[in-house]
Amino acid sequence: MKRKQHMALLLAGTLLLSAVLPYTQASQTEAAAKPKLSVKKMSLILGKSKKVQVKNVKKKQLKKITWTAKNKKIVTVKKSGKLAASIKGKKTGTTKVTAKIYLKTKKKPISAVVTVTVKKDKKPVKTPVNTPNSPAVTSLPPAASGTPPVSQPPASSNKPQEDPTNIMEAYDGIFKYMGTCANYYGYDEKKDQLRTRSTLDFITKNFNSITLENEMKPDAILSSWGVGVQTLTLSEAKEMGYYIPENYPETKVPLLNLDTVDSTLETLKKEGLQMRGHTFVWHQQTPVEFFVKNYSGNTKVTPDVMDARLEFFVRNVMRHVMDKEKELTGSAGTLVYAWDMINEYIHRTHDATRISWHNVYGDMGLEPSYVKKAFEIAYEELENYGVQDKVVLYYNDYDTYDCADDIVSLVNFINQDATDKNGNPVKICGGIGMQSHLCVDYPTIESYGDALDKFLSTGLEVSISELDVSTNYAKTGETDAQGWDKWAYKDLGQTDEDQAAYIKSLMEMIVSKQKNLDRNKNQTGIAGVTIWGLYDNCSWKANTKPLLFGKSITDAKASYYSFLDAAAIWYS
Repeated sequence: MKRKQHMALLLAGTLLLSAVLPYTQASQTEAAAKPKLSVKKMSLILGKSKKVQVKNVKKKQLKKITWTAKNKKIVTVKKSGKLAASIKGKKTGTTKVTAKIYLKTKKKPISAVVTVTVKKDKKPVKTPVNTPNSPAVTSLPPAASGTPPVSQPPASSNKPQEDPTNIMEAYDGIFKYMGTCANYYGYDEKKDQLRTRSTLDFITKNFNSITLENEMKPDAILSSWGVGVQTLTLSEAKEMGYYIPENYPETKVPLLNLDTVDSTLETLKKEGLQMRGHTFVWHQQTPVEFFVKNYSGNTKVTPDVMDARLEFFVRNVMRHVMDKEKELTGSAGTLVYAWDMINEYIHRTHDATRISWHNVYGDMGLEPSYVKKAFEIAYEELENYGVQDKVVLYYNDYDTYDCADDIVSLVNFINQDATDKNGNPVKICGGIGMQSHLCVDYPTIESYGDALDKFLSTGLEVSISELDVSTNYAKTGETDAQGWDKWAYKDLGQTDEDQAAYIKSLMEMIVSKQKNLDRNKNQTGIAGVTIWGLYDNCSWKANTKPLLFGKSITDAKASYYSFLDAAAIWYS
């Protein structure tokens, strides 16, 4: 009996030990694998960057990492992938950069610190001088992944070897976002840009932001290719999780096509990119059916019905996107950092033959109720998800240098008497987007800068939301129904070098505005620059060759180098 009792006790002890041992070993492993940075100290040359990596953490263990510089005047810190950051020297001195590492298994973050010392480069920078006897350079070494293998830059650029090799590197620390427009499916030469590995490598090397060129516009979400607007009954819509406004007076709602948006968000998460949402209220690229009774025919709805449709559209799209962000990243407001709520209201059409917003509401001048309502609805949704301080709602328009005062009046109306859910005054329109579809001889750099000053003086952040610079593009002498000048291709003898010179002057002016910004009046200033396309052949204005690359992403033009060179004024 005693022997049996002894064996039973021994067996119980073995089982207890086997149960406890894995936890003990796990605890020892966890203690041994405490997250840390790849270096404790770092030396930087002024204007140069280095990466620091978090060690002993697997991506699946990680919630997030936040990076903070104690003295932001000395260094700038930007995320570089999920586990790393790029640190760039802005001013000589020493400061600390802290990574707060949030793990799924820990309630509190683990802090890791690197001490960074920024010094001046003692070695003189040698700038190659082009002389009549200089040997011609016929090729460059193979480029790294994502960097275009390009021909030698023109002699006038005089680029030192130490100059930045891509757009993100050139503008690191100047603007928060450097972007391009792209397509997930697209059409013609614009297709599959976000599904082609080589193109994605190029995008992630040069940009941290994208704007879907067409696939987030109202016609893409409200209608199906070749089918038009499809509808659901209210019961079907509720079963699918759609929000139906209390004052919605109809028995049907439009089906929202968001599969491409979902796929794009998944790509952004995977590639470490973010996006501008573009766009909600626009007189173009919105199906006529959205403005007529029963979503068919040609009898326009009343303003009250349109108000309800507007609320349905904005709330459901924003909720869908923010829920998708939570699914992919754990929180909303992580992938879409800005929304172009209203596009080109100042340039709205008055075409009675094609029903649109203007036809339903009439001409409301610079106090359009539905424009203000769209912002109010969207800001409420940001508050519902707690991201009103992370995501910015924009008014976006073109030829802003010709109508800057009207745009300022419009955004002032939108923000007039606006309050948050606690009744505090708030600017529901937080940004102005400058669509910058320019020409090498129009507008002048001075007039563009004057408009930029007016927008910055509002205290709102500004984005250069759609940048391209056309050559050989001129007024036809004709105007449209609203009196706006018509433009078309015309051989004016303008060259790529003319484009490069204009782009350098333009970007130097823009960078100078950001450098000399009065932060007491405008904390953000210019949030970012988005180049409207990857290369000329896939541009919406291909015949005017408006972009930094020509036939492909490997065909860099003189303007690409001048675009990079212009950033140097930040350090002068």
